[in-house]
Amino acid sequence: MISFSSSVMLSLTLGFGAASVAGAQIGGPKDIKSKEIKSEEAKREAAPAAPASVSQQFEKEGIVVDFSIKATPGEDGKQQGLVAGADAVVQFSLKDKRTGQPITGLHPNGWISARKSERAPNEAECRDHIRTFLGGLLSVRADIDLNSYVLVTLNHDNTVTFINPQVSFNITKLESIIPLPGAGADWALSKDRNFLYLTLPELSSVAVIDTVTRKLVATIPVGEKVKPMRIALQPDGRYVWVGLDSSAMVAVIDAETNKLAATVPAGAGLHTMAFTADSRFAYVTNSAADTVTAIDTKSLTKVADIAVGRTPVPIAFSSASDLIYVAALNGDAVSVIDPAQQKVIKTIHTKRGIVALRFGPDGRYGFAANQVDSTVSVIDAATNTIIGATGVVKGPDQVTFTSRYAYIRGTGSEKFSLIELSEAMKKGSIAPVEIQAGRQPASALPQEIGVADMIQPTPEGNGVIIANTPDQMLYYYVEGMMAPMGTFQNYKRKPHALMLIDRSLSETAPGVYTTPVKLKQAGLFDVPMMIDQPRIVNCFEVKIAESPDGEKRKAVASTAVEAEFKQDRFKSGEPATLKFRITDPVTKQAQTGIKDVEILIFEPPGIWQKRVWAKEAGDGVYEITEAFPRAGLYNVMVRSASRGLTFSDVPLTKVIVE
Repeated sequence: MISFSSSVMLSLTLGFGAASVAGAQIGGPKDIKSKEIKSEEAKREAAPAAPASVSQQFEKEGIVVDFSIKATPGEDGKQQGLVAGADAVVQFSLKDKRTGQPITGLHPNGWISARKSERAPNEAECRDHIRTFLGGLLSVRADIDLNSYVLVTLNHDNTVTFINPQVSFNITKLESIIPLPGAGADWALSKDRNFLYLTLPELSSVAVIDTVTRKLVATIPVGEKVKPMRIALQPDGRYVWVGLDSSAMVAVIDAETNKLAATVPAGAGLHTMAFTADSRFAYVTNSAADTVTAIDTKSLTKVADIAVGRTPVPIAFSSASDLIYVAALNGDAVSVIDPAQQKVIKTIHTKRGIVALRFGPDGRYGFAANQVDSTVSVIDAATNTIIGATGVVKGPDQVTFTSRYAYIRGTGSEKFSLIELSEAMKKGSIAPVEIQAGRQPASALPQEIGVADMIQPTPEGNGVIIANTPDQMLYYYVEGMMAPMGTFQNYKRKPHALMLIDRSLSETAPGVYTTPVKLKQAGLFDVPMMIDQPRIVNCFEVKIAESPDGEKRKAVASTAVEAEFKQDRFKSGEPATLKFRITDPVTKQAQTGIKDVEILIFEPPGIWQKRVWAKEAGDGVYEITEAFPRAGLYNVMVRSASRGLTFSDVPLTKVIVE
């Protein structure tokens, strides 16, 4: 929301003051300003309020598509409507015209793009728009991509990086770098995917990152001289739970306020958390006490301490059996806890060394990774027995699932094991396949091995992204291949954790596909939508009004940027001054007072890069002074959020460094 500046508010006050004391002095400067402000207020009051939602319908071949975009209330709870800067929810509902039944299981693609002409696109033009957006070129990206997801890495240098894997741009896919006040250990994403919570063990606190603005917005202390390590979000999204490894406590953060709600007693040792599906109970392992603490999430009080095997660490909930499963790292059993009774009802015998335990998508089959003998055992939650076991990559420590496969990461191997779920369950015989996932194993840098996930499924459901710490790379694997399909650089940073934040359209109810968006600017927009099977293409439209608190500047159209160093030559290691002149393209007047001119310098294809805030040198010139690390060809780009300029709006400038 854009508010009056302090200078305008001061003028407003003085204007009314002059009118009341001296009377209505016609032509007086203060009186004129008062009238101007009143006039602007009257215009805003008289202007019709922006609609809170827009709905349209399209029908083809017996399928009805209902499109809607609905604004959500702001932080103050007030409804602004569909205006620039507001949050909104985009929704596509599909149903069979004849039966009225919802059409489920689809994967619609959609975009929101400013209309370039006065008329709406026809079907052929709509198809052309979609074909262009599917190409992924940075120069022709939609204003809002409804199919987007980003890769987020937690790195060795106390940074979090946001990488866009969908941009077909051979220079850099790196979108944001967020410095942390300390080293991060583990993280959890809020249910609405707008906040990322990271444990900072050295600082006894939890950092909170806004994933929309890409900024660190809070640091929450969780106690004195404690070591927050593992972190988990309960299923309903109400609380974030933090294991405090140096104390017999867990911290609970309120996800609505991002403040510490409580610290709850547990047992001694390392702590890992699991929850019942209804979020009624939280279960916390206590590795030194050989117990699991059951906690009531409504009252945030301890319910019971349940004795289990020696050194319990891995813990998981099965949605098929509604039971909690706890593996003993130094014991020989998996304990099965019934939340209805808060006690162990079954013991499943295993070998010592289980470090990871997770259940597959259907909740019935659990995969227990044994790091001592490099095996994986499969637990059937229907019978609470082990139905099979197999050797996997050396030193398995993590298990991740797609709908068809289980992925097992091994710390002692540069490969991962791939197990097909259907074959393992039907035949009871498990035959894993080993796939290359980099050049070096995680054990090449043992001090860099952390507790957070290093494998993430892609939204398409048929592949994963794998982070390799020693390689400083991310590998993209598609199921059915015997090697990764491609790689993403982590820009000379060693990843300690990998997360995928999916903001694409997803099925939130039968036949209803939604995603949250932020409306960036005002104007008339096309909303191209495409479905592969059945093949449906259409362009809807939506009008976004200006913010009620002030007109947004048409910054891009009124801003020209020219590099003044195009013919210059620079030497590596020596300070080089790069200047940009920013003017109005019509009046040629210098644009002064811009505070957020950001310069990106990078060495293709992204080997080295640096972002620097430019300083104003006068007469519309903004400059930076930096040293290029070595000889070669570099590219320089500029952007300014306040002017509406993105890196793709201004042509890059090439620099030769000798």
